[in-house]
Amino acid sequence: MHTEKCAACGVCELTCALRHFKVNNPKKSMIRVEVHFSSEVLANIPKVCGVCPDPPCVKACPTGALRFNGRWIEVNEDKCTLCKMCAEACPNGSIFFHPEVKRPLICDLCLGDPECVKMCPMGALEYRGH
Repeated sequence: MHTEKCAACGVCELTCALRHFKVNNPKKSMIRVEVHFSSEVLANIPKVCGVCPDPPCVKACPTGALRFNGRWIEVNEDKCTLCKMCAEACPNGSIFFHPEVKRPLICDLCLGDPECVKMCPMGALEYRGH
């Protein structure tokens, strides 16, 4: 990720929501851009699951709804109770929720071909496939 290139344009968020939910609603995205202001710096920081080596979100899930498949976190919607313990355990703050979605929004890398990376006009996102 090249945060210095991020313009906070929202293309990644819209691309994700369209890909996964067929809606133009960035609040249903699995990637979010946070804009940080300070007196010296403006920073746009894309927040997306970086897939921790030993994902604490998976360990924190009391129902076993999350599973690390070696590349991304899989979510079993039938097992998820929306307790949000996964989000509390996430060190990056990159697990999101939307009231219309009955599971946590965790990046699944578009099953290994992330659309947000392809669509980012600034080249701020990159994917190094495993």
